[in-house]
Amino acid sequence: MDVRRKAAAFAAVLAGVSGVMMASAPPAAAVGGCPSGKLCLYRSTEYRTMSFEAASTSACFELDDYGLTYPFNGINSYVNNLPVKATLYHSEPTGWYAMSTIRPGGFSSNTGALTADGYWYRYSEKICTGSATP
Repeated sequence: MDVRRKAAAFAAVLAGVSGVMMASAPPAAAVGGCPSGKLCLYRSTEYRTMSFEAASTSACFELDDYGLTYPFNGINSYVNNLPVKATLYHSEPTGWYAMSTIRPGGFSSNTGALTADGYWYRYSEKICTGSATP
């Protein structure tokens, strides 16, 4: 067997082994451990300390009930595995003000909630999914 045939045979065996290894590899873990079809909010960065999980695509939730607004930690990381957006709201004297939106499929391991840049994620009082409003 000449060198070219040996190299071709070796490449074929290597490709076959690689294909088997790839086929048996475990699936990638969900971002932050947030299940498919859920909105997950975390009090800590890097998807630690999940405090809120919802599957509803049209509902509003009080963030204070989950320790996710001032004076608590706020939302420091999030994953939106819902097919709809999630909107953060803050109460103003004239009504509810939409502060920020988390797009479907959106995620952040560090919102900066404890800094001036993360104002929306620390002071929001409600989160609504889909077309729901406070």
